[in-house]
Amino acid sequence: MNSNEIKEELRSYALKNGADMLGFANIDRFNDAPEEYHPRNIYPKVKTVVVMGIRVLRGLMESLDNNCYIPYNAHGYGGINEQFMRDLKQKVACWLEDHGCSGVPVIQWTGAPHQEPIMCHRTAAVAAGLGEFGWSKVFLSKRFGPLQRFGIVLTDADLPSDPLQLDNLCDKCMACARACPGKAISNKESVAINLDGREIRHAKVDMYRCTVAHHGGLAETHPCAPDNFDTADIEARYAELRKKSKDDTDDYVLGMAAVTEMNRKHPHPLFSMVSILGRSYAHCGAKGCYRACLAHLEQRGLLDGNFTNKYSTARSEDKRAVNKARLVKGIVRDARGGKADQE
Repeated sequence: MNSNEIKEELRSYALKNGADMLGFANIDRFNDAPEEYHPRNIYPKVKTVVVMGIRVLRGLMESLDNNCYIPYNAHGYGGINEQFMRDLKQKVACWLEDHGCSGVPVIQWTGAPHQEPIMCHRTAAVAAGLGEFGWSKVFLSKRFGPLQRFGIVLTDADLPSDPLQLDNLCDKCMACARACPGKAISNKESVAINLDGREIRHAKVDMYRCTVAHHGGLAETHPCAPDNFDTADIEARYAELRKKSKDDTDDYVLGMAAVTEMNRKHPHPLFSMVSILGRSYAHCGAKGCYRACLAHLEQRGLLDGNFTNKYSTARSEDKRAVNKARLVKGIVRDARGGKADQE
């Protein structure tokens, strides 16, 4: 098979085995990549970066709007990252080996900074022609908007890149920045990426604020913040530590350390479920970067999906009150005995 035949055979195979999208970026597309994020750091013989995407179910966003966070975290977060994508990457790498090419699956970062090389999966997806960056740095596609997660397989097969798909969706409406509970998305400052001769910009994202919000360290993202919720002392200490941060990785590590203290100060049974649902648990519910963005894109009619009802982030105040009452009463299964405390 020639290079184009290999591409299309592999794309067909991946789509039949769980992928919703598959794209190819020849290593030349990464000529301007920062040295620490270059694919060759992981596999020196790499000639093509194969990027596959699995959709995050749209219905999970509607579940989040009803303050039900477990379905999204179990299926749209941990389920994809820990189960579905790992299986898919293994199958794609095996297919490549069966056709005389090496394949190296790339695991998403596990939180061990500066120890082994890592890649930005979203940047790779843009390089592979699957879509574009939204202002929030979240990846957007015509089919799913912000609702997909990615896996990467590096191969020594020299395959041509797919065409870039840029400037089709994000109009910089700033809905993501306004809705982000952590106020982590700047509405002014941006970061530039050079890709295949093009300058691409997205917002400067404060990874410390994103991490704290994501993991329930704010009153707005805590599963049920008590009336005395206060983390000012912790925030003050970490504000000093952040002055020595060199990059986003340092800010992420500090954010994880801070939120660990915050969660210990204001505990909740849901914090113990992270290991069950995956490496992480999005207590922020992706309110800005996913949900506000999805609502805006659907309202503008920019996505290919054809749903009966347009997605909206509007929620019933009565429903929120009911869910708040359920959490206050502790209707959460006890991690030790599996029983619900109905008080």
